[in-house]
Amino acid sequence: MALHSLLWTKPPTPYHRPPVIHLCVVAVVEQRKVVAWEFDSTGARPVTIKNNVLASVSDGKTVAKFTAYEEFAHKFKAGGHYMLRGHSLRGGSPPYMINITKETVFFRSAPLTVSQELRAQAEALIRPPSPLTPLSTCRDAKDLLTVQGEVVEMSTVKKITKGRESFPMRHIKLQQGETQMPVCLWREAAVEKTLQIGTHVEISHLKATNSDYGEQLQSTPFTLVEELNSDSVVGVIGVVDLEGEPGTLSMLLEDGRTVLIEEGLWKKVEDQFTELPLRAAVQLTGNRVTSIDTIK
Repeated sequence: MALHSLLWTKPPTPYHRPPVIHLCVVAVVEQRKVVAWEFDSTGARPVTIKNNVLASVSDGKTVAKFTAYEEFAHKFKAGGHYMLRGHSLRGGSPPYMINITKETVFFRSAPLTVSQELRAQAEALIRPPSPLTPLSTCRDAKDLLTVQGEVVEMSTVKKITKGRESFPMRHIKLQQGETQMPVCLWREAAVEKTLQIGTHVEISHLKATNSDYGEQLQSTPFTLVEELNSDSVVGVIGVVDLEGEPGTLSMLLEDGRTVLIEEGLWKKVEDQFTELPLRAAVQLTGNRVTSIDTIK
């Protein structure tokens, strides 16, 4: 049976067992998934984590993907050719997903011919492209996108319950230049520790949506949040002790931004702060200065 027919044909009965199918496992990626969360007044923490495998497959004519729980991941490997038996289908209507269970057997078999075009399509199923997109134009994006910006607003983590499952959700707002954009982060992305007010981040694999709350970006299972490092030449016009964080100063820049700097780092250049602005080359991790040198 062809892969396309398997996934797009409604079974004659709910108890129908799909026939054996000849497949090549084109590529695999590990997929960490939190299946149980713990919630309290401070937020959410993962309790039970599964290291599943996301696989893309082809029968030489079309491509598809499936998720295998970690206890079944040893049954196959990338590049292998198999006769698949004992699988089932997941979903209420076409297109269905291949479901791997303890009854599923991957019989090693003869090689299939899979074209480079199909291999590229299969790779994109489990490593989807997510081009870097300016925040000012992301509203028009139809596919997944990556954005960068400063976190200027951030809600507390909320507990969302659907059926028997509960998981975290958080809203943040990113700013890049004059543009601000709300971002809704779900599950693991919602509890990413690099998210702090003032932090500069890159968030990948977002989807532009228009919800009841207006235009926003939504995270997907592929979303990653990374703190950005940068080198800049800045003009410093003032510093002040940061309340509640002894030994850390808030440094005001001539462009209106504020960044954090350890008091010991500031003392290296403090004696040269004799006129405005103090020109300095700084290295930033998010909104925190990790090195500073004055410019003559």
